[in-house]
Amino acid sequence: MPSVHFSRRDEEWVVQGERGHHGPAGELVLKVGNLPNIQAAELRAALRSNAAFYDSHDAVALVSAVPDEYFDEDGIVDNVGFALQGDVLVVTLDDVINIGPDEDERGALERVRALLTPMLSRRSAVLHSARVDDLSTASSTLVVTLVIRPSTRGRSAQELFALGKDAARLLDALMNAAPSRMTVADLVRGGGADLLIGLPEGDWLDAKKLEYAAGEASGEISLAQAVARFANGDAGGVVVFGAATKKVPGGEVIRAVDGVNARPGSAARYLRALDRRLYPPVAGLRVDEVPTSAGKTIIVIEVPPQGEELKPFLVHGAILADGRTEGAFISIVQRRGEGSIPITAPMIHASLAAGRALLRREYHSPD
Repeated sequence: MPSVHFSRRDEEWVVQGERGHHGPAGELVLKVGNLPNIQAAELRAALRSNAAFYDSHDAVALVSAVPDEYFDEDGIVDNVGFALQGDVLVVTLDDVINIGPDEDERGALERVRALLTPMLSRRSAVLHSARVDDLSTASSTLVVTLVIRPSTRGRSAQELFALGKDAARLLDALMNAAPSRMTVADLVRGGGADLLIGLPEGDWLDAKKLEYAAGEASGEISLAQAVARFANGDAGGVVVFGAATKKVPGGEVIRAVDGVNARPGSAARYLRALDRRLYPPVAGLRVDEVPTSAGKTIIVIEVPPQGEELKPFLVHGAILADGRTEGAFISIVQRRGEGSIPITAPMIHASLAAGRALLRREYHSPD
């Protein structure tokens, strides 16, 4: 017997051999715990049977996390669900998105499509439609309904549900606020690193396919320079190790986030190397190791914006043009776009002169 079906005799849903729940309009309501045991093909067949019984082309399956003893057919359901449209099983997503002051509904939906398409394509799915709901109440927000058409071959309802939730996470992180150091770092730490694919490198994001050579001077100097570039900038930044990029017109974008074969304790080693090579210490610096399902590790370094009084951040050591390292040198770098620029001698002199002037004022100031 299939894990879910519609009983025409009883006009009831049956889920895993038991009478299933239904919504106010007779929709199938699946519990979150049921999803891993239901194949997408079985769900499609059940919805098709229900639609045919009522001489319709459409049927709906909602998802609820409410325990059975508290379930109410008029109760709250998840914003991700399923539907049969024609003969195709789709994933539905209801969400609230922000729109810019100069953006109209059409522009917002185009931005949604552009943001979701790379992720859905990697997961064998497409954004079939996106519409604005009439329930929008504020000029700065839109209530939208998205219909995602996935490949269902060999997939479970849980996999399709996760696809919808990932789409919601991506919209919440990158549509409802401009992509930033904090949203990207939170995505990676929350297990959503693959959602970074398609993002460009820039003033606050740096992707590294490989780890730096641990225990080698060149590796430590390169690591310190990567952090110093953001510390010497205005907005801080994020360095993601285990993310490969590809060249596109105007720069580079992340094309894969596979992780690296890092040894346990990499975060602590990175911090020790930065303590040796970077001065002054970066306030609020955070290094995290995020395991992947493939057994690898993504290492993310988050560099908060730093006070101007701490700059410039100095790297003890430099990598020469021929690849050799010089431990007695001091290097100072700053992020600009996807590259970096050196902090020049006049800039350093201006900082030192300003500091001396401040000290003189404090020394000669009256009590």
